[in-house]
Amino acid sequence: MTGLKTLERRVISWLLSDDTGASSLSICAHMLGEPCEGYAPSDCSDLGRCLRLLDLVPEWGARVHEMATYGPDWKGLLDQWDQIVHLYHNEGGVPVSERPRSPETYRAMKLAIAEGYRNNPNYECGFGDDGTLTWSRLIEGESEEEEQEG
Repeated sequence: MTGLKTLERRVISWLLSDDTGASSLSICAHMLGEPCEGYAPSDCSDLGRCLRLLDLVPEWGARVHEMATYGPDWKGLLDQWDQIVHLYHNEGGVPVSERPRSPETYRAMKLAIAEGYRNNPNYECGFGDDGTLTWSRLIEGESEEEEQEG
């Protein structure tokens, strides 16, 4: 039973699975106090991997808000986290395991990410007609980096 496994065993089992991605690995690294790239989920597949990790290690769920420190993408997602998670699980009244795509969840994620950048004064950004982020540029400090949103 998963509930009886230690945190370490659950994390090791998850790391050895094929259900990992950059954003879920970022959550794992952060929660373990390890160096972290801070990748945010960028689509519903990424989000699903993050949510399954948090289901496996529920004690991390209460701390997921800490990921907001990694950037405006995380901040935007976490500001809308409960709504996005609810939509992910309930979109169209069809269980996520039975639907091939989740366009409403994807759109909600993209709009939340855009809002995170829009509200961060350290970034100059461009937005599409649909309100989603098309580009961002860090304007704080001497090092400027251009980021493209996919």
